[in-house]
Amino acid sequence: MDLSIVIVNFRGWKRLRLCLDSLQCLSASSFSWEVVVVDNRSDDGQLTSFQNDFPGFRFIENSGNNGFANGCNVGAASSSGEFVFFLNPDTVINLNAVERLLAEARKSHGVTILTCAQLANNGKDTKPYGLFLRPATITSLFRAFYRLAHNYPPQILLESGEKALSPEWVSGSAIFIKRADFNLIGGWCEDYWMYYEDADLCKRARSIGGQIVLLNDFSILHNHGGASRINIITKALTKSEVLISRHVYVNKHFSGITSMLIQTYLVLDNLLISHLLPVLAGILLFFIPSFQAYLRLYRNILQYYIHSISNRTWLSPRSITFRQYANKKL
Repeated sequence: MDLSIVIVNFRGWKRLRLCLDSLQCLSASSFSWEVVVVDNRSDDGQLTSFQNDFPGFRFIENSGNNGFANGCNVGAASSSGEFVFFLNPDTVINLNAVERLLAEARKSHGVTILTCAQLANNGKDTKPYGLFLRPATITSLFRAFYRLAHNYPPQILLESGEKALSPEWVSGSAIFIKRADFNLIGGWCEDYWMYYEDADLCKRARSIGGQIVLLNDFSILHNHGGASRINIITKALTKSEVLISRHVYVNKHFSGITSMLIQTYLVLDNLLISHLLPVLAGILLFFIPSFQAYLRLYRNILQYYIHSISNRTWLSPRSITFRQYANKKL
């Protein structure tokens, strides 16, 4: 098997259907491929219907809503391709993009993680990359200065002669990797329930000398949202997991005084600097949905800090790793 495409879904059926429809174009390819969809226990009656509608694809029901990283690992373990292409269900691919990614992955041996440009339906470049979290990039202002000062992301020339961008990390919405490299860096880290697992994967890829490459002369479609913005409760949950995952990332990749200072800043930022005013406004304007989301987000992050103190861990209580940690304590 040349290529395994792994997609993790949780109640994002409408966009998943568009994604799977687009994957039918691979029937015209010259390489062997398979599609593995891991459903994180949506429990809404849709899985059987999709299994019937897409009999050529394999569907796996996960043991629960165990997060993106766990779902990706489950899918990878159940596939056999030499290369693995992790895709979000809200992407729409084309044959040219997949062929180009596979060809480049075969040519450029120093490249560990590949992706390509991702456009929204309106044609806007979603810029699916970022800077690693560290003191010099901890705020949006710092990141803006860093990008200007370092002309980020840098352009590089690959072994194949192709020009490409080399960001520090690329979005998990479309990650193309050789299975041997994926296994070498240990797969996706299940300390994260949602968000920052892509930055973590790229960080570990770079730690073994691998390159992170974005080919920007071709693209796929990526329309953000999907299951993460179904309603106010879900929106607040996913936004709070962004804040939680920053703590997880810092705890994993920093130590000593640096870790302590960054963690302290993040706590102050989450409770006072960035979110307190919207929360106070939300108390007065609670009837407006966006402010309701802020109130729920703030409550979620407060509950997380109480959880962190009582359990002495920065892990998200939703992560697989925390469940294993809690079971050991019992």
